[in-house]
Amino acid sequence: ALTHTRRLPSILFTHTPHQPAAMPVFNGLLKVRVVEAVDLKPTPWALRHAVGKSGSFLLDPYLALNLDQIRLGQTATRTKTNNPAWHQEFCTEVREGRSLELSVFHDAPIGYDDFVANCTIQLEDLLQNGTRHFEDWIDLEPEGKVYVVIDLSGSTTEASGTNENEERVFRERIGPRRRQGAVRRRVHQVNGHKFMATYLRQPTYCSHCRDFIWGVLGKQGYQCQMCTCVVHKRCHMLIITKCAGMKKQDETAEEVGSKGFSVNIPHKFSIHSYKVPTFCDHCGSLLWGLMRQGLQCKVCKMNVHRRCETNVAPNCGVDARGIAKVLADMGVTPEKISSTAQRRRKLTSGQDAPQSPPELSQTEDNSFSQPAVPTSPSEQDLAELTRLQESLSLD
Repeated sequence: ALTHTRRLPSILFTHTPHQPAAMPVFNGLLKVRVVEAVDLKPTPWALRHAVGKSGSFLLDPYLALNLDQIRLGQTATRTKTNNPAWHQEFCTEVREGRSLELSVFHDAPIGYDDFVANCTIQLEDLLQNGTRHFEDWIDLEPEGKVYVVIDLSGSTTEASGTNENEERVFRERIGPRRRQGAVRRRVHQVNGHKFMATYLRQPTYCSHCRDFIWGVLGKQGYQCQMCTCVVHKRCHMLIITKCAGMKKQDETAEEVGSKGFSVNIPHKFSIHSYKVPTFCDHCGSLLWGLMRQGLQCKVCKMNVHRRCETNVAPNCGVDARGIAKVLADMGVTPEKISSTAQRRRKLTSGQDAPQSPPELSQTEDNSFSQPAVPTSPSEQDLAELTRLQESLSLD
């Protein structure tokens, strides 16, 4: 197959002084060759207008590359296939780079392109490989795999300011103008959810706070592309339940470090007829019909569409809004709890594993690390997690 090489703009990140804490960043030349992807499947949101069996739905996929939330480029679109082959190479000079995101989208003929799957690769973990060369399959979330070849030529330095919301200034060299009017949608990942800003064409309520989502023009709310739940922009970082559409992880690994914060209480849904207009408590839209419009939980009285039943998180009777408020008052977000639990899982696996030559392995968040060099959580994180367990009393 022919290889298409593109020279991307050189990006310079300048971080404003915010925190004295430092973290490793990459400086140098980054080459990424996207070979092919297999087993891609459309998300429930992409199938909202599909007619017939979902298994026969073919995608028009393309892959977009983002470095620290800055678009580097995208591959060409391959039509009518769920196993696209691109064989395209991207090359760029990086300053203070942290993570590389690979996102697959379906090139929709009308409206915004539909999200398909993505993964995030930490450059710091790739640099731990002595050859600074990676070539293998990477699991995508929620479905599929992508084969990439990554070469790093440069060094790592310590950069201050680790706040994700810090101001970043970047400049690009003058280059060819391509797709200047293209709409680039960002994927916000929280507890496995893939939230994207969405324009709502009908009255919709937030599935977290249960308040109405106001607005007429622009994108009023955030919708998960996998489980289709809809929330306010202000609420998307407060979701405490994991996305029902994400890949099932090892149950043993889930128990380590996450005991006390696991919410797994299934609903008991049954067909119900509503006498007044009722909105779905998951996707927020109206339950249409005159009789047997939807499903209602016998315990918590949650109302959902039949199509939303498989996407509802097992949180029957749990006051998610109240728990999120307690966490916010303590200055902790659900995403921070997940990252702390993940560090504890890495620590435990590193202590149990026998000493062996370091080799590149894949973790559940689609990043790469060396199991022989575990990451240890700080005493402050462990003390904070213990305090949260006592406050929430979810054991």
